[in-house]
Amino acid sequence: MKKVDVNVIYYGKPYQTIISILSLLKVSGQYINSVYITVENKQPFGHYGDVFKVIKAIEPVIPIHLYYPKSFYNLEILDYDRVKNDADYRWTVPYQYALEHAQMKWLFIMHNDMVFHKDMIGDMLPLFLKDEKTAGTGSIGQCWSCPANKAQLCGGHVFMKYIPSAEEAIAVHEQYETPRQKRDLEILHSGRIHPLPECRLNEYACMINVETYRKTTLPLGENGCFGGNWEFTADLGTGWFHQMVNQGHKFSHFVLEDYAKHSSFNPIGQGIMAYSNQDNYILSEKNALQYLVDNYKIDASLDFKTSVTAGLRERKYRFRDFKRSLIPTAKRIAKSIVR
Repeated sequence: MKKVDVNVIYYGKPYQTIISILSLLKVSGQYINSVYITVENKQPFGHYGDVFKVIKAIEPVIPIHLYYPKSFYNLEILDYDRVKNDADYRWTVPYQYALEHAQMKWLFIMHNDMVFHKDMIGDMLPLFLKDEKTAGTGSIGQCWSCPANKAQLCGGHVFMKYIPSAEEAIAVHEQYETPRQKRDLEILHSGRIHPLPECRLNEYACMINVETYRKTTLPLGENGCFGGNWEFTADLGTGWFHQMVNQGHKFSHFVLEDYAKHSSFNPIGQGIMAYSNQDNYILSEKNALQYLVDNYKIDASLDFKTSVTAGLRERKYRFRDFKRSLIPTAKRIAKSIVR
């Protein structure tokens, strides 16, 4: 049986992370070799010890590989040459460490706030086996922020059929107001027309051919990394997707809702808003814990030894954050004194 590795970026949400992994294992476990968990260098609200809840719950179930980046990627524009030559910097880019280190031929990437109810991996694998040009599968397009979708011209299933001229693409982007309208128009005026600026393989549940990725993408290839922002992009993932499509690689669209629910425990929604309010974050995790207890009979509580380790890690990294916050303040005070 063909197997895949799985990658999750851990940025808070321990209970939701556990549910994401366990629900995927429940429907697609027969295809999964191991799970790569990238633990971000920065954690929401300083909850650095909570990752041990995930480790304790998942490690007995399936092999996990933990990676701790040396710094935090804050969605800024990446330095191409540094990404190519500096591994520590490159591995801060979401999913990049696992894409370079996965042992299997395919890597399934997902957010840590998913609940799977159907075998997505089992349905994706045959597409890779059928056509070696398939580079990725998953939900395609940020259609909610693309004017071509608002005009009912394009969508995930038909993005390779709707190939507008530069004039047509610019006209439809000028007609509809969207969150990144100005940036999208800048990209179109630079000559990057298809796929449209908002189009990408969405990282909340997708699968990538690892061999193809490594051949075509930094550091061995020339394409920008999958999870990064570049000077020619509108959002994460759009640059890599644009390059791959224009090099002849194939992508297949999957409707996410057919297989999973995204951010179902958060009353506000998903994305950055899921972290915008501490009370909401705590409520979301409380809802997830109740689901975890009801459906998996797991409360993810730590034993004494693990609890001590988690506490020490939390204090160490909170003190680090405190010292980091003092540096800008000290510099401002020093400048005011000099003046």
